[in-house]
Amino acid sequence: MLRRTFLLTLAATPALAFDKPIRLIVPFAPGGSQDVLGRLLAQAAAPSLGQQVVAENRAGAGGVLGAEAVARAAPDGSTLLLATAGQLTIAQAIGRRLPYDPIGSFTPILHLSDSPVALLAAPDMPVNDIAGLLRLAREAREPLPYASTGIGTNTHLIMEDLKARAGLNVEHVPYRGAAAAFNDLAAGRIRLMFVSVPSVLTSNAAQFKVLGVTSRRRFPALPDTPTLIEGGVPDFEASIWTGLAGPAGMAPAVVAQIAEAFTAALRSELFQARVDSLGVTVNGADGAAFGAMLRDDLARWTQVARPLNIQLD
Repeated sequence: MLRRTFLLTLAATPALAFDKPIRLIVPFAPGGSQDVLGRLLAQAAAPSLGQQVVAENRAGAGGVLGAEAVARAAPDGSTLLLATAGQLTIAQAIGRRLPYDPIGSFTPILHLSDSPVALLAAPDMPVNDIAGLLRLAREAREPLPYASTGIGTNTHLIMEDLKARAGLNVEHVPYRGAAAAFNDLAAGRIRLMFVSVPSVLTSNAAQFKVLGVTSRRRFPALPDTPTLIEGGVPDFEASIWTGLAGPAGMAPAVVAQIAEAFTAALRSELFQARVDSLGVTVNGADGAAFGAMLRDDLARWTQVARPLNIQLD
């Protein structure tokens, strides 16, 4: 929920006129959940801004190309970034050579949404809850192979964080995306994995056991699935977050007007009608809170990634 002080600031901020369409850079290829989210928000925010908002896909290098385009843009509010950890916090944490400072090169505007990841187990695993899986993984004589959607991705780092906190005997097997990992999980070649909630919602649930989610509270789209905190891992929370950012040096009045428009977009009927199918929950925290979250996120994943010695570039 937005802070009261932020709302008062918005109320006192005079409307600004944008003299050209606003570009929302989506650093992913068309068709994915982030692309859909970005296009919905662009459409819903346009009326409040009095200008067209064009969602522009700029995929490549794990989203770094899109983020770089925003970091180099004029700070006039005409170029915005649909930001995720893949271009900012995790990207730096795993040692990627970035052509920008993930904190200093951007103006945080709004924390848009969050989506937890789900903990899955192979259908033949002799466990039916988080506590049973943790016990099995601690006592395993041989490491249990777990899948991720790639080296240095959030699904890799979240499992490594859980491994360290809970003392699990597991071994990483990276995949290029979730589809092939699902096949091996269903066949029992992989024993467990974390995967995004949208992937779970659109897949055949008979392929695996959904044991838990990484949100602090139960996720609305999976109301019968407990959190890892409920399952016995204190304070274990992780989110695939999405935020809105612009280039560094944006004027506060411009930031406030854009934040107001996208806050209205989050509350719009157009967006609310799709929230459940997107597998996200609305966040809405202001730029200051979003910036603080970025710094905390960077510190967390840097600590998790450091002993893994990830080599990408």
